[in-house]
Amino acid sequence: ATCLNSAGQADICLICVQARTRVFLWDAACAAVGGEVIAAGGKSIATREALQGASAVGLYFSASWCPPCRGFTPQLIDSFKGSLEKKGMKCVLISRDRDVESFASYYSNMPWFALPLEDQDRNAALGERFGVSSIPNLSLVDPAGKTITTEARNDVARDPEGLEYPWHPPLVRDLAKGDPGRLSEMPSLVCLCESATQAQRRDAEAALVAVASAWAPTRAGPQGEYGYFMASGGPLSERLRELCQLPAQGPPQLIMLDIPDQGGFYLGPNAFEALEEDGIRRALSDYEASRSQRRQLDNSQ
Repeated sequence: ATCLNSAGQADICLICVQARTRVFLWDAACAAVGGEVIAAGGKSIATREALQGASAVGLYFSASWCPPCRGFTPQLIDSFKGSLEKKGMKCVLISRDRDVESFASYYSNMPWFALPLEDQDRNAALGERFGVSSIPNLSLVDPAGKTITTEARNDVARDPEGLEYPWHPPLVRDLAKGDPGRLSEMPSLVCLCESATQAQRRDAEAALVAVASAWAPTRAGPQGEYGYFMASGGPLSERLRELCQLPAQGPPQLIMLDIPDQGGFYLGPNAFEALEEDGIRRALSDYEASRSQRRQLDNSQ
């Protein structure tokens, strides 16, 4: 990125560097979607051209035969036209319709792009990547092709004006609130801390946030990231202890949970070390270096 400065000399132009960086980043996002998409009127367009300059891309898994989809689609259209498009969001329909006529009729009212219905390989690959088990599902990716959220359907319903767009999820979730997030979609570090004091839980959460903010995963699989969770109580915490065959209300315990790997998990430090930043780093390091013993979740419980 070399331009001429005010003195007529060759110089590094930060504007060009930033522009080329955005193109490079969107190359990654476009690679996730694939080569071509459909625009209004059925015209094919290169994905890179279609998504150029977007602040984020929504992948909308939906179908005309699905009643919840038919209920949510008008909400998404209103939100998209009213605010999200102005914020730079672009969207691609990943249709689960079963015939061309149904797809064409359903898509005709949508103001965004669509994956060709006949491209079932890409359709299936995208569904697998984003862990789509039911529809409608709205997943967002950033310019680097990294998943922002797979729960944007809920975010649109809660925040139709996009005031919090692009709805980055919290770095650390507490399973006590009943929301497992993407726990089943990626390797996830869980701090079981039901027996810890409130002060210890706050310190443990701060330690998890510090590590999650800086850790560069090396064993994250296709998602390219880890999940980070507290488990300070509630049914999900109890269930997790059952599946890992750990005593109910036992001492704090770090678990590296890898559900995508056929329900594998790895025990990390316990007791006070499980609540500290050094223990969290050790659990991740041992997992990445294959020093931890792989165990299997007990689904018979």
